[in-house]
Amino acid sequence: MSRPHQYIALVSSLPHLGKLFSRKDVPISGFRLKQRLSMLEPAHANLLREMVEVTAWAGVAGFDRDIDVIRRTNKVLADLKDFPDLQHLVGARMETRTLIAALRRRRDGQESAADIENWGLGRWCTQIRANWSNPAFGLGHFMPWVGEAHRLMLAGDHIAMERLVLTQVFDQLGHYGNLHEFDFEAVAIYVLRWVIVERWSRYNEADARARLATLVAAALDGQTEGGKTDAGGQAGRQDLFSDFTSALEGAFS
Repeated sequence: MSRPHQYIALVSSLPHLGKLFSRKDVPISGFRLKQRLSMLEPAHANLLREMVEVTAWAGVAGFDRDIDVIRRTNKVLADLKDFPDLQHLVGARMETRTLIAALRRRRDGQESAADIENWGLGRWCTQIRANWSNPAFGLGHFMPWVGEAHRLMLAGDHIAMERLVLTQVFDQLGHYGNLHEFDFEAVAIYVLRWVIVERWSRYNEADARARLATLVAAALDGQTEGGKTDAGGQAGRQDLFSDFTSALEGAFS
């Protein structure tokens, strides 16, 4: 099957995910999704693994230090040079992560952005440094969610905080998803959106608050829960597609 037809078949086989928070189940299981993704060209499959590695919690947990995540992300961005929309999405995810990490550091008493180049990435590092005491780092006029995230973080409302930021990420993915139909970008964007839907579907009222309190405190600050790095700053490489349900847990980080 030629690649154009191959990708038409792949995209056509992926069920509509629906609106975020609108359903408790996922329209396609991780096992089935992994099967469908076997239709990807090998080079594209590798790129998708790289994207997942720096956006999913399982991937980030393979690094001990924030600076190692930043270095790996820069490598992924370079590898995505032929896919500018995917470059932008990965970069934007890191910028969102940087903003949340900055909010948390400030809440915890850090008096300045300090060495933000070692824990942050993207366009807003200089803005954050220059406007550390501003609730939204001077970005609230065009990124109002940052000020709302500040309020929710101070209130300790982890679930509302999770919903707010996941919504921002999901909507951004949706915007770029509308620009692609039957190509690699469409598949990659679908997978990143699926990760968010699948993650939320596994929360329940009984343990959501306790679980989010632990996960958000670690993941949003770029910390890890035991992944040890090798000389290259990365834990022994795992096949992030070997088990979607566990490997992509906590993709928002």
